Amino acid sequence: MPKVFNRKIGRRTFIMSTASMAGVVTARSLLSAPAIAKELKGNGEVIVYDGGGSWGEAKKRAYFEPFEKETGIKVIPRPRGDTEMRAGVLAGAPRYDLAILSGGTAPTFAEEGLLLPIDYGWFEDADKNSFDPIPLGKYSVPHIIYSLLIAYGGARFGNAGPSSWADVWDMEKFPGKRSLAMGGLNGATFEAALMADGVDPKRLYPLDWDRAFKSLDRIKPHIVKWWQSGAECPQLIVNEIISAGSAWNGRISAANADGANIGFTWNQGVLQYDNWVVLKGARNIENTMKLVAFASRAKNQAEFVKHILYAPTNARAYDFIEGGLAQGLPTKREARGTQIVQNYEFWSAKDSSGEANNKVAVAQWNRWIAGTR
Repeated sequence: MPKVFNRKIGRRTFIMSTASMAGVVTARSLLSAPAIAKELKGNGEVIVYDGGGSWGEAKKRAYFEPFEKETGIKVIPRPRGDTEMRAGVLAGAPRYDLAILSGGTAPTFAEEGLLLPIDYGWFEDADKNSFDPIPLGKYSVPHIIYSLLIAYGGARFGNAGPSSWADVWDMEKFPGKRSLAMGGLNGATFEAALMADGVDPKRLYPLDWDRAFKSLDRIKPHIVKWWQSGAECPQLIVNEIISAGSAWNGRISAANADGANIGFTWNQGVLQYDNWVVLKGARNIENTMKLVAFASRAKNQAEFVKHILYAPTNARAYDFIEGGLAQGLPTKREARGTQIVQNYEFWSAKDSSGEANNKVAVAQWNRWIAGTR
């Protein structure tokens, strides 16, 4: 991860700064918890994808250690590699029982028969019915939500920065260079290009590739860098190389907590998410299902947010999240309605040639960059 101000961008720094503004838990939150949690006690172990860094530490403190204490089941964390994950499942010896896949990758794994259905019998009903805006799936349980946002130089534009993707494309009203993500699924650049061209955010899908590339043709001369790492755009703004671009909300918040002045808007943000999935061939299936249920409890997700700024997938968790901390989360009530959820079903669907749209997009992008599209 690139460094900012000679040190790594730290989510914990942001958590500490926002937590200091927090209020007390409301009486409503105390009353909304189930009186008796479902019995999850057992024995043995469960092998889990860890994630490493502050993300892995947050899972350890909010989920793994409390789960071990409540159930007696040992959690064994391991790092992940997508290639070895697929290979391990196909060989009948997955590296772990419980993994995390992006919303765009999980459907492909399910289609290939690499995942087990989730056993929702271990879930509290109050939690099972509170997943929003990302619903529970047959083979996946939403784990975290984050948002790809419009970011801009706060010192340059103050409180009057770009408030739509059309503004980002408007070089006269908002002069300066730009940085957007490489074209593909994760950076939502095609969605941004279509919204900049006037497409109603509610009518984005299926994406119109030709219209998107025509929109991108207009901004291409002003792009300093098509970023690949989430830290790049915030750093380019800090260094005053660009005046606006796209960045993930956690990166923006972390940079600002470290002293940057990056403005942003929730308007036309693209909500993205990762999922818990249980791999086919898992050796500890019941323990795995219990851990997924435990990590889906509202109170536990609220505890997770204290350690890393990813939005909870169980909307009821907001009953237990202190006010100051909630302000930095992309699914808070006042921000949720101004954003769209990226349509992973579209991205994983196959076109008339039998190729998945995420691969179609990358192939077209490469030809466009090379000037052969």
